[in-house]
Amino acid sequence: MNKNREECYVLTEKLEEITWALDGSCNDIDCDKYMYKRLLKKKYKPVLKHSYSCIPKLKMEKEAVMRLLSLKKFRQFRYKKCEVCGRKIDSLGKHYAIVSFTKPAEYNGKRVYECKLIRTHKKCKHKVSIPMGWQKMG
Repeated sequence: MNKNREECYVLTEKLEEITWALDGSCNDIDCDKYMYKRLLKKKYKPVLKHSYSCIPKLKMEKEAVMRLLSLKKFRQFRYKKCEVCGRKIDSLGKHYAIVSFTKPAEYNGKRVYECKLIRTHKKCKHKVSIPMGWQKMG
């Protein structure tokens, strides 16, 4: 079970990286949207455009990772219970939202902030009430 959980987390991180690249922070060194291009030497000039070489490859990778994450062994890690309405929600789907709250706390004499996360559908998000002593994060 731990092996499946670790594999699911690795695939989820890969999916987040691909989604991030599709949004414009590409990891392909030949792309003009390469996120570390400012760190490269001034001699290097990216030739290809983001949509020319990267987008089709990224879309294929995203589809492959989503197919892997839809396997039966990952369903228990992927599907969560909405804490407002109680129905199942796909944590990788479009309708998944996290509402977060913080409150100050003391830990070894230092001021820290405690965080509480509530997993809900996007349509249930407005129904979440703020617990006593907590503040809603932006």
